[in-house]
Amino acid sequence: MKTKKLLALVLALLLALSAAACAPAETQEEAPSPTPEAAPNETPEGEGPAAAFEPGTYQATSAGMWGPLTVEAEFSEDAIVRVEVVDNVETAGISLWPINDIPAAIVEHQTLAVDTVSGVTMTSRAILTAVEDCVEQAGGDPGALQAPPALDPVPTEYTADVVIVGGGGAGLSAANAAAEAGASVVIVEKAGVLGGNSVVAGGIYNAADPELQATVEMTDAYREEIEAALAEEPVNDVHAEIQQKLQEEYDAYLASGSATLFDSPEWHALQTWIGGDRVGRLELIYTLTSNALDGLEWVEGMGYEIQDRIGQGSGSLYPRTHFSVLPNTWGIIKAFIENLETYDNVTIVYETTANELIMENGRVTGVKAAAKDGTEVTFAASNAVILATGGFAGNVEMRQEYCEGEKWPDLGPSLNTTNVASVTGDGIRMAEAIGASLIDMDQIQLLHITNPKTGISGDASVPQSTAGYILVNQEGNRFVREDGRRDEISQAIMAQTGGYSWLIQSADIITDPDTQTTTLGQTITYMLENHLADYTRADTLEELAEAIGVPYENLQAAIDDYNAHVASGEADEFGRVLLVNKLETGPWYAFTRAPAAHHTMGGVEIDTETHVLSTEGSIIPGLFAAGEVTGGIHGGNRLGGNAIVDFVVYGRIAGANAAQG
Repeated sequence: MKTKKLLALVLALLLALSAAACAPAETQEEAPSPTPEAAPNETPEGEGPAAAFEPGTYQATSAGMWGPLTVEAEFSEDAIVRVEVVDNVETAGISLWPINDIPAAIVEHQTLAVDTVSGVTMTSRAILTAVEDCVEQAGGDPGALQAPPALDPVPTEYTADVVIVGGGGAGLSAANAAAEAGASVVIVEKAGVLGGNSVVAGGIYNAADPELQATVEMTDAYREEIEAALAEEPVNDVHAEIQQKLQEEYDAYLASGSATLFDSPEWHALQTWIGGDRVGRLELIYTLTSNALDGLEWVEGMGYEIQDRIGQGSGSLYPRTHFSVLPNTWGIIKAFIENLETYDNVTIVYETTANELIMENGRVTGVKAAAKDGTEVTFAASNAVILATGGFAGNVEMRQEYCEGEKWPDLGPSLNTTNVASVTGDGIRMAEAIGASLIDMDQIQLLHITNPKTGISGDASVPQSTAGYILVNQEGNRFVREDGRRDEISQAIMAQTGGYSWLIQSADIITDPDTQTTTLGQTITYMLENHLADYTRADTLEELAEAIGVPYENLQAAIDDYNAHVASGEADEFGRVLLVNKLETGPWYAFTRAPAAHHTMGGVEIDTETHVLSTEGSIIPGLFAAGEVTGGIHGGNRLGGNAIVDFVVYGRIAGANAAQG
């Protein structure tokens, strides 16, 4: 188990250094003495046996999660003096834990028998493999460096004002808000890293933002959608209230004669509700959208950087999407972590799995958990516990139990997931065990733009959001509106030959493949040269069609029809209304995409203050919840770009309220 650690050095590693060859570096004639103060032939307690090396600095490269990872190791005659990862293309953010921790542990304990970091196992193993190679290059014996390090005993008790279960986006948001309110905080994290599913998400954030949206043109299609929503008969008082306010705003907009995009928290709320098949609870949705822009500005105040543009993220349905400067959602997670480092009353406990909520006199007072070695650990909460453990899209058993049906008949193990391995619905099970109400548990979302082999979406080249690509099937034909709902696109793809699609782009979008990157941060050129994600590039559309095995005539007709609608601005036969970028100029790019289990919209029932509700509808004292562990917000289809808003807004509310007890 590890407790809170300084991340300044870790965060400095975010940008990969220049590539290095898999060969010994220039050796040194003299090397510094080893850090451990021990005679050359003696073995300090808890460390590996003394070893003999050819002094110098060596490099080796091994295969990481996404490509080559290069390590540089420096040796004296009898010690490993320094280990450093000097080049890698691993996932931004979560890879920094093993990149920092494993080399430090190897040097400190003089052993290769250090633990991998749970949640980043492939990167961890790549580092160890490369260091082993360096040991061999230095004339050492890796087999003689296998003594397990001596570790400190695992603490068995923690006490704080607020105990947060889960160190993903919602948990970190809640921790910042609670610490900001003066509460002491303990975060219990199952993995060896922070961020959870949030750190591998696409990093898009929806909020009505008049300043950035002033550059976007209002279209007839958007007007018609708003007017149709205003014409609906209200189903309850909240619906009527939102409609009335939206009508007033829209009337004022029309009277102004503006040609720029109209938007507001009320329109965002209605569009979220309608886009979720009217299943979500409007009061929860309205709280989400009303606090979206303020939540974004809150995180920006911690150092989060967004691009100076607005767009329409995949499945977001409207141009209100903000894009991060850093890959994925790492920009927000990094800002959360760095801000937490400014507080002295926040502790993070890693690789510890919460398994039970403690109830005393009808109130939640803490959490029982198990450390990595099985040690039982108790976390006592003076004020409250916050559940922020995420959803269950990666838990095959749970998604089949709750979500299989007419809409999704097969959610079994053959379906990939975008989720990290540690997020398996634990908080939902714990809450249910003490009588919490579960809501919308049958609702699950599949993400349509993932790698058919891995389920990863971040290797996709969609730098210009939905506006910059089309999808075609194996016959070279378009078959769905690419700017539509994620569930509808996923179902359409699954109905095509082979159950996958080709995402087509051109040099009109990928203008500089040597610098433009995927969401994960690798350049397009890197993806092509390493044959990742089935990337294909061709100078002409005809050559591309031949390379990916689709009829050229059909593909050319699909491009021509799409471009004609961009020129006219009129919706096409599939209903696509986002018609911004023509695809005309080679080279052309294609890569395969298929659906994967992505987000569960069901979970623990909460109110707008994030109190967890019982099956009887009453508040369970001492228990709050935020993020994907909750249900009732996104309904039958979550709009792309709303998940990050969810964990920022509701995590903030949960942390502030839990701090008050």
